[in-house]
Amino acid sequence: MAKSDILIKSINLSFELKCLDLLTKSYVLSIKENSIFKDWEEESISAHIVKHLRNIKNDFIINYEVPLFEEDVVNAKKRVKNSNRIDIFFQEKQWGELKYMEYHVEAKNISSSQWIKSQGSKVNASDQQTEYITKGIERFLTGHFKDKNGCMLGYVVNGKLDDLLLKINNKIELQKNSSERIDFKELIINNHKIYESSHSQRNIKHLFFDYSN
Repeated sequence: MAKSDILIKSINLSFELKCLDLLTKSYVLSIKENSIFKDWEEESISAHIVKHLRNIKNDFIINYEVPLFEEDVVNAKKRVKNSNRIDIFFQEKQWGELKYMEYHVEAKNISSSQWIKSQGSKVNASDQQTEYITKGIERFLTGHFKDKNGCMLGYVVNGKLDDLLLKINNKIELQKNSSERIDFKELIINNHKIYESSHSQRNIKHLFFDYSN
């Protein structure tokens, strides 16, 4: 690996740890406020998390539901409203090899078992667990986030995380293989466990925020 590639990898890792630090701090603030409810859709939770992120770190560009830069959009082959989006987006100006740093967070609501929201609609837990893989993890492996620095963020809106991870990992083993399961790899930031899954293309970090109560 060339020295420039090693430097870029090191800078990316450093920036990732900054973003993970901010994310875990935003979770603590949201819990203290008791301002996020399990009935909320993922987009609303992400917007609320971004509110806290902006209050913590003002020199980052932080936003939610950000369209990805796509050549088809630039060349008018695809409408902007149809472009792929990332749920939470970080950007920081840099120096040297990189003009700016970006970090992409794909968020999903996840449940351990089927439950009913306060307004009466049913939540299909199995579908949420599957989408965490097919519309989350897979997007970082073969989809439109495959060349992006970023992580997965699961909003636990029902059940316990250990049970939920068991069910998601069972689905991963059925769809892929056991070596790609999500496990805790000893990284803790602000007393919050950071999980990781290993794949042939890359490793992916996973954060889980519990809003089930």
